[in-house]
Amino acid sequence: MTEKPRIAIIHPHLIEAGGSEARALHAAEALEGDYDVTLITMGHPDLGRLNRYYGTHLSADRIRIVSFPIPVFARNHFDALRSYRVSRYCRTNASRFDLMISTYNIMDFGVKGIQFIADFSFDDVLRERDRNDPRTLVRAFYRSRIIRGPYLSLARALSRTSKDGWKRNLTIANSDWTAWTLREAFGIEICRIYPPVVNVPPGVPWDEREPGFVYLGRISPEKDIESIIGILKAVRECRSDIHLHIVGDSNDPGYMNRIRALCQQNAAWAFLEGQMAGEEKAAFVGRHRFGISACWNEAFGIAVAEMVKAGCLVWVPASGGQTEIVGRPELIYSAREDAVGKIGRVLRDGNLQAALREHLGDRKKMFSLDRFAREVRAVVSDFLKDRHYRGDGLEGI
Repeated sequence: MTEKPRIAIIHPHLIEAGGSEARALHAAEALEGDYDVTLITMGHPDLGRLNRYYGTHLSADRIRIVSFPIPVFARNHFDALRSYRVSRYCRTNASRFDLMISTYNIMDFGVKGIQFIADFSFDDVLRERDRNDPRTLVRAFYRSRIIRGPYLSLARALSRTSKDGWKRNLTIANSDWTAWTLREAFGIEICRIYPPVVNVPPGVPWDEREPGFVYLGRISPEKDIESIIGILKAVRECRSDIHLHIVGDSNDPGYMNRIRALCQQNAAWAFLEGQMAGEEKAAFVGRHRFGISACWNEAFGIAVAEMVKAGCLVWVPASGGQTEIVGRPELIYSAREDAVGKIGRVLRDGNLQAALREHLGDRKKMFSLDRFAREVRAVVSDFLKDRHYRGDGLEGI
């Protein structure tokens, strides 16, 4: 019996949180039949809970899990230092695997592997461009080369990685926009696979839905939720029947308080709902007609795709991968005034609403779990075939 090729999937922390975790788990599920899969992570992943949250069916009988404790000093900060033991383990044990895959951003395995890009947190210049709020102390820390440089050097030393070793990998972007941005910045080898977006029930019929908007996602400064409230406040001058629900959690108490205060100032129509998950979230979104984002330079936009899958018409800024999700100029705005005008036009035109709903109904197939699984299997198969064809051993890649 031929031994299955051995694949390691590396993700810093597998919790019920967001899109990057979904990528790791659905990649493992896509590959476990043809390969010997090991998940390498931190913390104490609970496969049962993760399966329920992300709709996977992974079992400890079919995959291995290697996990490391999260350093106490880095549980909420110091991302570069937090996973140094994972990075060191991967470099030390790369020869035990036929392929190593990072499902959250760049990683130097010491050999050529595959890395999925989720955001630009790994690069100071791209990350600064990706954020909206210049006021936070965190950004001041990132801008300070005096502090940031030695900090990153320490992280690389502990991880035993090099500054540019990740560039040898095959990089997989989560949108065409991300791929273009990375090619321009680094000139590296890139392909694009859209992330897996959980299957969301279609929601109630359109005529039975509330004429409300939903913001879905993390409540943090770069999401610019104040702009959403401002846009819809202006729309309400002509359409007073609309309202807004803000659904999500935050690890920034100051910003959360700011949004809470704005909702209190507009208490008749703006509601801070807090975090929702699973069936509760899907059912809630599926009772509303519209969704909105205000985050510029979003690498993809899992929450936008989830709202589209739930049958909502969703407006997004004219930047980032989220424009590829909606794919129509009527749903893409360049500034506040543009957003107010485009939303107002769609709200006034029932025929246009129907046309946009049909368009998004076709478009959401691009982000299916089945498509993600097929494309992951194809890129892994091609990678291994190409290496075998060239006669490369692990140390020679």
